[in-house]
Amino acid sequence: MSLKITNLWERLNKRFKFSIGLKSILTNLGLFTILFTVIGFVLVFAFSRLLIAGASLTLEDHERVIRSMVSKGEIDQIDAYSSNTNITVLLVESEPAKTTGISSDINRMKITNKFNVDLNGKSTVITISKSLEQEWEIVRSIIFVLIFVFIIMGIFVLVISGWTIKTMLRPIQEMVKFIRTGSLNVRLDVKTSHDELRELAETFNELMDKIWDTYRQQDRFVSDASHELRTPLLVIQGYADLLERWGGEDIAIRQEAISSIKKEASYINKLVERLLLLAKSGQQMMEVRTIHLPELIEEVIRDSVVMNTGHTFIFEKKQEVLVDGDFALIKQVIRIVLDNSIKYTPSSGTISFNCEVEGNYALISIQDNGIGISKEDLPNIFERFYKADKSRSRVSGSTGLGLSIAQYIVQMHGGMISAHSEGLEKGSKVLIRLPLKRTVTS
Repeated sequence: MSLKITNLWERLNKRFKFSIGLKSILTNLGLFTILFTVIGFVLVFAFSRLLIAGASLTLEDHERVIRSMVSKGEIDQIDAYSSNTNITVLLVESEPAKTTGISSDINRMKITNKFNVDLNGKSTVITISKSLEQEWEIVRSIIFVLIFVFIIMGIFVLVISGWTIKTMLRPIQEMVKFIRTGSLNVRLDVKTSHDELRELAETFNELMDKIWDTYRQQDRFVSDASHELRTPLLVIQGYADLLERWGGEDIAIRQEAISSIKKEASYINKLVERLLLLAKSGQQMMEVRTIHLPELIEEVIRDSVVMNTGHTFIFEKKQEVLVDGDFALIKQVIRIVLDNSIKYTPSSGTISFNCEVEGNYALISIQDNGIGISKEDLPNIFERFYKADKSRSRVSGSTGLGLSIAQYIVQMHGGMISAHSEGLEKGSKVLIRLPLKRTVTS
């Protein structure tokens, strides 16, 4: 039977393609109908038995009265009693009945009681019966009440089921809406949910977090790559122009240009590898070695001179400053800061470098006399993708990535980077602190 119902349900579902909500509502309504039918049948059966039992007790009372009348010889009063009490009495002279007692005849809607009496020395069977029409009216009223209650409760079940299922399926509907609209940065609210759908919503949020991280990581990789590859490519282009103008005549210039181009190509290769690794794992691998900072700064300045920006670069090498770190990454930091100074300083401006020891740190300062940084923008310039809505962004069209990358690299080396400015048109100064090289004592 259950298999037939299952097959019927599958055929209906295949034909009409019921939704999850409709399936749940129909299932709830079906279960409610079965449960209510069983309860109604039990109630009707119980009330029927109670009413028949009550009628039987009433008939036994009539039997006692009639026996009393027979024993007193009041036979002529039996008919009057019968008409007044709505019972039927039948007296038959015969042998004592083998079967006496109360019996019910539901088909004829009556209940009957037979008993033997001695009437004037003769054995007589008296049969009294009572109609069950009144009891049946009560049962029928109960059935009508149950049907009315079933309709009201069915409507209630439909409304409550619809509301409950709609509430339960809301996270799924929101998932579909978010996916269709492409809102990768929106998450489902799981605070008000305490059931299995909470786990589903949390899993969905975790999935969206991973998708969003992947999207941001890809976007960051494209932005970082385009930002960081620009400077070495300009250096290569500058040396290529140098070769084109004087490389054929001056062997020293040719050799210097070739060496620098090879070095920049190697730098680009390492940078691309690190960006790819960063995009895949989110971690930056470092090749740590001892770095002579003044020489590194001189190399960055020399590369910048080739770019023919027109700026004046000042650096006085005062002392030997050694740090442990990744040469390419630290060079990248200095280039980022210098690139910003070049962009925000007029071509006739001056950019000054300084490198010294301050406590346990190597302090690199890069100062320019450019347009400066406003006090409102100064606290935010190291934030990724931050674009100041002031003269700095209007002058350069900055993407707001360089200084955030520089800060990330400096922090990887255990250092700190900060920017200072007295305001617009007053220049700016960037300080880079890196831990000094550790000396091994025996």
